[in-house]
Amino acid sequence: MKKQYIFLFMIAILFYMLFLVFSYKYKEYKINSYIEEINMLNQEIKDSIAETEDLIDYKSTKAYKNKLLKQEQWLKSRNEKVMYLTDEKKYKKYTNPDFVENYEKTIVKQIEFENDDIKNKTNFQKWMYFLFKKV
Repeated sequence: MKKQYIFLFMIAILFYMLFLVFSYKYKEYKINSYIEEINMLNQEIKDSIAETEDLIDYKSTKAYKNKLLKQEQWLKSRNEKVMYLTDEKKYKKYTNPDFVENYEKTIVKQIEFENDDIKNKTNFQKWMYFLFKKV
């Protein structure tokens, strides 16, 4: 009878030791995965820093400053012609505060109209509108 108790006690000790080994291995795995994640993050940050340094070096060159000044017409030569993609009249039309304000009002009216239209629908129709934008 005592041999059976000793055997069960030894089995319990074995299971406890297995539990300790697996818990240690799990913690080791978590730590190693965290270290790998941090190393990848560090590498991404180093790459980002290198790209930023390259960009700063590029923007500090004389050629870039010359290009920028020519775009803004401060360094335009006599025979150079600057090509505009949009004329000044069209630019002022869309940057006019009245136009922007009217455009915002029309957008708000459209949203209010849609909301009023949705309020009068059944749940099924609301879901159909939400999912498929159908009335």
